[in-house]
Amino acid sequence: MDVIVVGVDGSAHSVAALRYALHEAKVHDCVVRAVAAWHVPTLAYSGVGVAPTGLAGDYRAAAEARLDDALAEVAGVRGAVTVQLLLREGDPGRVLVAESENARQLVVGSRGRGNIGELLLGSVSHHCCRHAHCPVTVIPHAASS
Repeated sequence: MDVIVVGVDGSAHSVAALRYALHEAKVHDCVVRAVAAWHVPTLAYSGVGVAPTGLAGDYRAAAEARLDDALAEVAGVRGAVTVQLLLREGDPGRVLVAESENARQLVVGSRGRGNIGELLLGSVSHHCCRHAHCPVTVIPHAASS
């Protein structure tokens, strides 16, 4: 069965992307793979240089909670669509591109959880559009309001 991959980071934009992916999955009889990427930020500016023990688990748990919350928010539109949940450690753009390899479609929101990360790391949606292995749908800002 075909898979539609959707990036979920807990933002309103990613919830709109999840809602769109569920609709597309109903139309095309696909499975939705909701992907939440997480990573421990570089602590180069802290002077410490290494992450405290247990910090990775905290970031993973936070990503899992955001994924669960997003699914609860779209429960009314999910219907009979099968949703696979995937938590992956790594840069969100790279994780989503890797997941796009055998997908029918990749769906992402036009904005993520913050402008500072985008300034430092670049736009996840832009990265996906340039590197994905399948068609990419970017849900525009207005669609998530």
